[in-house]
Amino acid sequence: MEKNLQKLLIAALLVLLAVFSFLFLGDRASTPATHASTVAVIDEKTEDVLKLTASASLASFGVSAIPGDTATPIAGKLADFSEYFLLILTVLYAEKFLITIIGAGVFRILIPCACVLAIISLYRHPVLFRRLALRLTAVGLALYLLIPLSFKVSDLVYGAYRESIDGTISAAETLSDETAPLADAAEDKGVIQSILDRLSETTASLTDKAVDAVNRFVETLAVMIVTACVIPLLVLLFFLWIVKQLTGLDLSASLPRPRGVRRPDDRREQKGQTES
Repeated sequence: MEKNLQKLLIAALLVLLAVFSFLFLGDRASTPATHASTVAVIDEKTEDVLKLTASASLASFGVSAIPGDTATPIAGKLADFSEYFLLILTVLYAEKFLITIIGAGVFRILIPCACVLAIISLYRHPVLFRRLALRLTAVGLALYLLIPLSFKVSDLVYGAYRESIDGTISAAETLSDETAPLADAAEDKGVIQSILDRLSETTASLTDKAVDAVNRFVETLAVMIVTACVIPLLVLLFFLWIVKQLTGLDLSASLPRPRGVRRPDDRREQKGQTES
């Protein structure tokens, strides 16, 4: 009798936790104001990516007007950077929207489901349902903390290369300003030569500046990829490792594996069945 009363009390607490998670935590986690600091970091990176995209496009247009065959592939490379930065921009917007979506999903779906599984474990198959409840909770919290913590880490890397990114934008704008008259006179080679004489610039010097701009864009693109894509992935893997160490759960166990390949747990279970 006392044992049943204890189970009822635990079940009631789990129901209250599920309701609290669904109504209160779910509402807070899905509100953009809760993630204001992370959203501010994303907005700052988004603004930089937009500047880099525009700078790469303008620089490509100006470089294409430089006389000679050397500038043509450089202009094409600069144009390609615009597409790369648009992909980074898509990732940033996706992460911005996912912050609130994941928060709502975790506290309105995963946590209440984990509470339901924990209640079931009180009466049926305690080991199985308790393990599922713990796994849902661990995965949910890891997903919820993934984007904010990954941006905290990536902001450290981003801050270290901030001057380099600003230098890339500045170099691209300078190159665009110097080649803008050439682009305006692209149809008249005589006018282009006179412009070059007035600017006291040679084709070789402008081409060297264009190559330097490409190198700067390569470095900046690498920083953007690391901070927006690679670091969140590494933080997720780190979370999975932490969850495995703290709970003993192998979250990769639910992933599909090739036919005929067995995990160590499968061999131990088969051995135990054979012995019994």
